[in-house]
Amino acid sequence: MTYKIDIQHLLPINFTGSENNALSFVICNSETEALKKFQLLSRKLLEVNNWKTNAGRNPTQFYLFNRENDKSAVAQLNDLIKIKMPAPKNNIGNGFDWVAVSKIQTIDQTQMIVFLLEMKPHSCAESAKGTIAHFYTEKASNTFILAKKDNTIQFSIHGRNEKPNVNKTEVISSVRNLFVASGGIFGGSKIQWEDFTKEFIKSTS
Repeated sequence: MTYKIDIQHLLPINFTGSENNALSFVICNSETEALKKFQLLSRKLLEVNNWKTNAGRNPTQFYLFNRENDKSAVAQLNDLIKIKMPAPKNNIGNGFDWVAVSKIQTIDQTQMIVFLLEMKPHSCAESAKGTIAHFYTEKASNTFILAKKDNTIQFSIHGRNEKPNVNKTEVISSVRNLFVASGGIFGGSKIQWEDFTKEFIKSTS
């Protein structure tokens, strides 16, 4: 993968399982324009309930738990997110796969500004089972990185330590998780995540 802005030092290490990367960038007319776009997209990245409208051909839908119908809701650290995919439903998650917001960080480095959002698999808040309700194990992560350098904006998504969640679930759920995980991060292929980055970075409002 060729980075317009090198953010590789910010990525989690892949210790086990597979990894995935998707990236898009745009070159603005000026650094001032780039800064305004960076600020706009930083806000939009936290508006998880609107992600489905930016997902191109990817029909996956995302909902902030307990704020599913609030289009202006902004994700915060430790918030839970429900993911509805065009795949066999997740019985453990009441029909959804669940993740938690594990990191929200703004990094201001020399000549570069970064906004980082990280999510990890979590249990279902609507169930008392406490079992990870996701097709990947709890060691997996997805890191969304928005970066600005000079007049360039780059948006990338990085899946790390992706192993199907098959050891601590019932047989039906294990088969389902293996099936969904084979499609790539969050049930979408790399091509679908690339569509997401392309559509997201085009946002103007």
